[in-house]
Amino acid sequence: MYPTASPQIAAILRQAIAAAGRSQFPEAEYHFRQARAQAPRIPMIATGLGHVLRYQGRHAEAKAQFTDAIAMAPELADGHYGLGLVLQSMMDMAGAEAALRAALARKTDLLPCILALAEVFNATGRPDEALVQLADAATPDIQLGAAIELARGSAYLAKEQNESALACFERAIAAKPGHADAAHARAVALEALNREEEALAGFRLVVKNNPNHMAAHYSLNQLLYRLKRDDEFLRSYDEAAAGFPGMPDFALAKASFLVRSERPAEALELYEQALKMAPGEPIVLQGRAMAQLKLHQVDAAIASYEEGLRRAPQDINMLTGVAAAYLIGRMPEKAEAAALRALQMAPEDQTGLSLLGTAWRAMENGRDHDLNRYDEFIQTFDLEPPPGFSDMAAFCGELDRWLDKLHSDEREHIDQSLRGGTQTAGSLFRPGRNPLLDGLRQRIEEAVRLYIARLPQDERHPFLRRRGRDFRFAGSWSSRLKDTGFHANHIHTAGWISSAFYVALPETMRDTNTQEGWIKFGEPSFEAGLSDPVRRTVQPLVGRLVLFPSYMWHGTVPFRAPQNRTTVAFDVVPAD
Repeated sequence: MYPTASPQIAAILRQAIAAAGRSQFPEAEYHFRQARAQAPRIPMIATGLGHVLRYQGRHAEAKAQFTDAIAMAPELADGHYGLGLVLQSMMDMAGAEAALRAALARKTDLLPCILALAEVFNATGRPDEALVQLADAATPDIQLGAAIELARGSAYLAKEQNESALACFERAIAAKPGHADAAHARAVALEALNREEEALAGFRLVVKNNPNHMAAHYSLNQLLYRLKRDDEFLRSYDEAAAGFPGMPDFALAKASFLVRSERPAEALELYEQALKMAPGEPIVLQGRAMAQLKLHQVDAAIASYEEGLRRAPQDINMLTGVAAAYLIGRMPEKAEAAALRALQMAPEDQTGLSLLGTAWRAMENGRDHDLNRYDEFIQTFDLEPPPGFSDMAAFCGELDRWLDKLHSDEREHIDQSLRGGTQTAGSLFRPGRNPLLDGLRQRIEEAVRLYIARLPQDERHPFLRRRGRDFRFAGSWSSRLKDTGFHANHIHTAGWISSAFYVALPETMRDTNTQEGWIKFGEPSFEAGLSDPVRRTVQPLVGRLVLFPSYMWHGTVPFRAPQNRTTVAFDVVPAD
């Protein structure tokens, strides 16, 4: 048993709770600390202080208080619940799940904890578990009820049950009018339903009423770009920044879009402005370096990255960024060191592996050959037609016609490697979406299993050591290139094995001399001074599947033809 509060301590706690109820958290913290100093063995005081610290964003301090409370009273559900919320904010989703489950084991009807666990499931790509968790969740509390509908809608959205998601988001807004996150999510669902004009109106309304809602700004400008609304593209950042003159977020977000839309000079100017508002901020230094590289200011970019690393030495994106800058600056030894540092922290980081291989190629030490093994790791499979089709040409023709309705954008997403075409959103291989896709997925799964079975076992090799008995899809989509279109050289950061399956092709791709539209491997996305950078090309054929490591540089040779080049692609990772 733990001691109970004396009348004097109880009076202090009433002051603390009253201050917290008024959202006066520093005052509440003062009173809770007074109480803790006088009664250090009462766990409820530790959890109260933990929550107040959590509200102030001081997660490490809050974690210590909840951990102390659990040590004093393992049966106390609120200690585990508070720890779960803190770990969730710290992005430790596995720890958060364990703590929240422990809380529910002690108090099964703790509705805020049920909601928090569902949010963890959503954040870790487990929408079915989130929906099960929320199945019976109901409350008259407006705030909590709206949050439950938002979490439920997010799970439906992840499952691409967009009508159900939309209904949830609208219930959240009805329960709590002006709920910015629910209004943003509603617009996202409308976009997923191809109701673009309604989605644009929704995003505009969110940023008008909540100018610092950065996710809504991002969604709005992504959609404006795809719809070629260039007159409005990025305007929302300028309008919002006028009301927050000392806030660098708008300049930073707009600059990121400008870099990706090949306007680096304008981006650099904004990054310099942001640095005046947030001197030495690593993310701003990283952005400035990216703009400087686009402008061929290699020495300046390296200096920006190195300054960023002095301030954030464990930042993997900063390490891989400076590795690429070193390669552009013809300093492969330094690039190798930076890539190895990144891989020490994240051994399966696909960007780090791609840059390490490029550094080894530039150093001409032969180690790139073993890492990439272009002849062994790139494999082609000419698939058999799914049941009901006599040949693959007939199947692919019907699939291409069905994919027409998914390729409705005016141009590509700004974040994609695709240039001159469109790419579908969401998971193409969602079960039950279309019998054609179900049949194709079956043939693809057979080929992937054969590919994995052919790989040798080697625990020292970063690609081969992930080989297991089973796998799962980490993403699936369709790309359609138009006349002069191509995929810029890139890698797939979220995969282990990546792919290209050819659905429809122009006749020009039969030409083995020009190799128009062929997939090419080995050439980085930047100029690194490599002699003969393309290591292998593969000819597309209708019904052909190409599999290769996700860290391997790949792109396509541009083509000229009136017909489209349509593919299905996916990433595979080992099953958990």
